[in-house]
Amino acid sequence: EDNTIRVALIGCGGRGTGAASNALTVDNGPIELVAMADVFDYKMKQSYESLVGQHKDKVKVPEDRKFIAFDGYKKAIDCLRPGDIAVMATPPAFRWVQFEYAISKGVNVFMEKPVTVDGPSSVKMLELAAKSVEKNLKVGVGLMCRHCDARRELYRRIKDGAIGEIQLLR
Repeated sequence: EDNTIRVALIGCGGRGTGAASNALTVDNGPIELVAMADVFDYKMKQSYESLVGQHKDKVKVPEDRKFIAFDGYKKAIDCLRPGDIAVMATPPAFRWVQFEYAISKGVNVFMEKPVTVDGPSSVKMLELAAKSVEKNLKVGVGLMCRHCDARRELYRRIKDGAIGEIQLLR
């Protein structure tokens, strides 16, 4: 039996590379990056080199699983098995199409923010989220502030009145 979690990175810019690196640091089971997709060759090369430098033993992406094309997300997701993970760090305009494809393949998804930037796309993403729940798929969104201890402490102090009345917050 192979319990290795397979990951595909879709969107190989800085945030995508960071999200893939974060995924590869989990220590509660075997995990491997097995496919990458982007529309820019130079971004994929930089991302691949960075990830191999940080996680050499967990990056298993041969040349035939590096996809440079607008439909590369499909090819990358097709390298996964149901229950594996697609990391999506692409512009929001493409996100719902990629999310829909991942759901159709039974793949769990981690996506970076922003997930959507307009009303119609938001409605579509909420509909897709309901479909992912029906299929018992897991979906996560990178919301950096949610897990930041310093921001939680600041929020607590504001709520407790420890720093007085807030006039402006940037």
